[in-house]
Amino acid sequence: MIQRTLKTKRLTLVPLGEEHLEFEVTLDAHPDVMRYLGTGEPRERLEVEEHHQFRIDEARNGLGFWAGFVGADFVGWWLLTLEDDDKRGQAELGYRLLPDFWRQGLSVAS
Repeated sequence: MIQRTLKTKRLTLVPLGEEHLEFEVTLDAHPDVMRYLGTGEPRERLEVEEHHQFRIDEARNGLGFWAGFVGADFVGWWLLTLEDDDKRGQAELGYRLLPDFWRQGLSVAS
């Protein structure tokens, strides 16, 4: 098992794939999204492509990255991965959302 599609009442999370690259380019190019991440600057396409491939490669054992959709609208991505240096095997949950979808309770995959 690599990853499954996850669904809630409002949100569908699909395993991140090549078909989601343009969504990631839009997400990482947004200044408000990137303000507190990395260098704090939006990313250029080439850098997003590198991160995109890394994110796809993270998929294993039911963990990895998912692209999130409300209906047909892309809202961002979610991450569930093991911390490499955590001896207890605890996982990290992360997400990155487009500003139009902030403050709607989607970050908790409701």
